[in-house]
Amino acid sequence: MKLSKVIAIPAIALAAGLGLAACGTTVIQPAPVKPAATTPAAAASAPQVIVNNNNNPAPAPAPTVYVPVQAPAAPAAPAVQSDPWSVVVAYTNDVNTPGGNSAAWNLLSPSVQATWNSNYNTYVAWADPTSFSNVNEVSESGDTVTFTFDLSNSAGTDVPYTATFTVGNGIITSSTSSPSS
Repeated sequence: MKLSKVIAIPAIALAAGLGLAACGTTVIQPAPVKPAATTPAAAASAPQVIVNNNNNPAPAPAPTVYVPVQAPAAPAAPAVQSDPWSVVVAYTNDVNTPGGNSAAWNLLSPSVQATWNSNYNTYVAWADPTSFSNVNEVSESGDTVTFTFDLSNSAGTDVPYTATFTVGNGIITSSTSSPSS
């Protein structure tokens, strides 16, 4: 009688396993791993292993997508102002801006810089205490613009002026100015 009980238990387990196989998926649970006698950590159990018995292909892994990395673009060169009025506005703004003397000087052609003895330091000595206010366009014809402004100096004196600038390739190629009457 004992022999039949010993055979019956594995037979029941085998029948249960075949029943799971008929469902298409079999779960096999490995025996827990005992910790080593010298390790005080708790025993870790092994993960479940799932066997696909449905003959269905395993899902394809997600495709790897490579995104090309572009090198950063070089900063664009400042656009050359071709409109005479835009150049006048840029020039007066540069003179008015602390530290803007270099940008203002670069808006002057060599022939206009020559009126400052082509000496940047002479120009800066004039431009540092100077500011433009009430800048207004009077007329524009081709590359030439006439405008009015109040010129202020370090003494706080505002003198009204009229000026005519000619612009070529984004720089002031000639200029005249005189106090307005």
